[in-house]
Amino acid sequence: MGVNDHDVTVPLQVERQPIPEGRLTRCLAFSAFVITLASFQFGYHIGCVNAPGGLITEWIIGSHKDLFDKELTRENADLAWSVAVSVFAVGGMAGGLLSGWLADKVGRRGALFYNNILALAAAALMGLAKSVGAYPMIILGRLIIGFNCGLSSGLVPMYLTEISPVNLRGMLGSLPQLFVTIAILVSQIFGLPHLLGTGDRWPLIFAFTVVPAVLQLALLLMCPESPKYTMGVRGDREAAENALKKLRGTNDVAAEIQAMDDEAQAARNQQKPNMGAMFKGALAWPMSIAIMMMLAQQLSGINVAMFYSTVIFRGAGLTGNEPFYATIGMGAVNVIMTLISVWLVDHPKFGRRSLLLAGLTGMFFSTLLLVGALTLQNQGADYKIFDSSARGNANSIAVMVNWAANLLVGLTFLPINNALGQFSFFIFSGCLAFFIVYTWKFVPETKGKSIEQIQHEFENRKKPSYDNLKLLA
Repeated sequence: MGVNDHDVTVPLQVERQPIPEGRLTRCLAFSAFVITLASFQFGYHIGCVNAPGGLITEWIIGSHKDLFDKELTRENADLAWSVAVSVFAVGGMAGGLLSGWLADKVGRRGALFYNNILALAAAALMGLAKSVGAYPMIILGRLIIGFNCGLSSGLVPMYLTEISPVNLRGMLGSLPQLFVTIAILVSQIFGLPHLLGTGDRWPLIFAFTVVPAVLQLALLLMCPESPKYTMGVRGDREAAENALKKLRGTNDVAAEIQAMDDEAQAARNQQKPNMGAMFKGALAWPMSIAIMMMLAQQLSGINVAMFYSTVIFRGAGLTGNEPFYATIGMGAVNVIMTLISVWLVDHPKFGRRSLLLAGLTGMFFSTLLLVGALTLQNQGADYKIFDSSARGNANSIAVMVNWAANLLVGLTFLPINNALGQFSFFIFSGCLAFFIVYTWKFVPETKGKSIEQIQHEFENRKKPSYDNLKLLA
């Protein structure tokens, strides 16, 4: 066994040519932009429910009367709107769980093509709900667009990782978050009372979903399919080589194609793990890190700010249109900081792990400052880490966890806020403290490393034991 391993692996290591650094070619930039349009939908439907929520709740009361000839109390109307908001995350969980399967079934690009059909259906349901007079159409539309966004939140990072050269993987991998923050800001601007945030025009906020969907459908056919998918799943080396030549802007792709071929051969020699196997053996540690990073994102409290910023700012003493403008200001800062992170993530002086730790630490102190500021106001003061065989399942599980935490945060914040008042953000402070320690202790640096190098580090680095995790808790 040892002799055979030696005979197979040593020649590959000797003969393999080094992969040259990639550059941002026109085809690579265009493909990344087109694919990441799906992330715009995700951000847009996080932010679009914030400003018009009160108007839609009033309309639900009238719609219920027309449909069922019964009066609906304000409390029940609020509940119906809360269901419409939260069912987005339910659809997201289902879509996220199926994203890996669909990506392997019809391809990364093909899956996004079909996904836009869901976006068009959701836009029709939500955009026409008021004219039809049926508020359940809003709930169904939010469920469908949630499913759409769940699929894209797994498909987009997968595609970007597979088309990106190692030296640009961080920058291109940050694009989805940039598009999410831009979309949130756009939706907040659309919701202003003198734009679309009126009793007559709020359906146009949801109908706008058609624009990015149609744009992506029109442009997708000009994007190549993922070369790694074409090589590893379809087994079409020639098509993968042609796609890679377009993406890299050069015919000299032999070394990268050979690396993809080696990875595809290794994947074919391995049995594809099922969902249960993702939590066993060598996959358990990277899977636990992926889950923890998804939980860190949601339990930081950021989506509470995105969902309920208007409520929070009104509680902080802002009146009139001031909460709307404060929300837009928050969205603008979010976009600016994401732009900075896109630049920093591949900067030679910074590692991704250190940037993650800096972000978590900043959010930790922000939650403490929020508690302090709200307390003063209440007192009257005016002051991819997986190989090909496991990548689809890993993406599905991580995305599903992200959406589940999204649902948990969205449903529980207002009751917690009613019970704890300004101290509710201490919960997020505690979560952030845990994730800071976890990241510092267990998360490896991935900047500038190939998938093989990262896997090798996972195999040789000390794994987090249950005793260590108990100490963190």
